[in-house]
Amino acid sequence: MNDFEDDLPFIISLRRVNRGVGYVALFLPVWLILVTLFTETCFNASISHYYFSRIGGDLLVGSLSFIALLLAFFYSFPPDDVDGYRKHTKLDIWLAKLAGVSAFLIAFSPTTGSGCLYDGSEVARVFITGATGSEVFNNDIRDVTGTITYDFWASFSRFGSPDNVPVILRSIHFAAAAMMFLILAYFSYFVFTRTNSSASLKPGNRKFRRNVWYRCLGIAILLAVLAIGMKSAALEWFLSPEGAMAMETWWNRWRLTFVFETVALCSFGLSWMIKGRFIKAFEDEAALLRQGLTA
Repeated sequence: MNDFEDDLPFIISLRRVNRGVGYVALFLPVWLILVTLFTETCFNASISHYYFSRIGGDLLVGSLSFIALLLAFFYSFPPDDVDGYRKHTKLDIWLAKLAGVSAFLIAFSPTTGSGCLYDGSEVARVFITGATGSEVFNNDIRDVTGTITYDFWASFSRFGSPDNVPVILRSIHFAAAAMMFLILAYFSYFVFTRTNSSASLKPGNRKFRRNVWYRCLGIAILLAVLAIGMKSAALEWFLSPEGAMAMETWWNRWRLTFVFETVALCSFGLSWMIKGRFIKAFEDEAALLRQGLTA
């Protein structure tokens, strides 16, 4: 028996896996907005900054970990033998795994900065460096004191402060996010648009309809990534300090990083939901007949 012939008492559906990945990605921004509305959480500057919020941090890390696990470990099938995935190449499988690893890095290497101006009613999840005191273990010192930091790597005593953290460590989160979204744009535009199933070759197929959506969603992911990248480049290289401050203030006032990340996540989610045929409008007639359904 090889790795692709497991004796399981149930059926694993690749389409359901695709739908699961898609639903989680699509609704993550919605969940975070609801967290803001119902838990007195600051409307953060980006989706990544919700790591520092109550409940929002758990939703962010949990959702990214779920996506990462499926992308990194589930897609290991022989592409030539699975109907619906016949045109997938080994490169595609390795890219899916790389996207999964990138999702792990996004989740467990948080972004820097608070992403918010907190008031007295809001509770933030932060790191404390140089912490002393304990309410439980030391009766003489009731308060925990230290320096609040919104930099994951700087919370390690080895570095001591954000300035001592190597550039590569500070850049892991942003590089991983760019890598993941670029791979997902590639999947939506180039991989999902291939003729992968026997049903899509028969009369009554809806391959053209799906491909229009795949390409539009792939372009939306790419444009969202480019918008955030161009903003970062402008702040770093092209604008004066005063201009950079003015632009960043305007950008954050409208939560544009959150907006573009939402566009990318929702486009990614919807693309994979279509791949999983979440509604019959995207299913081929031959496949519907085989399932005992009607268009």
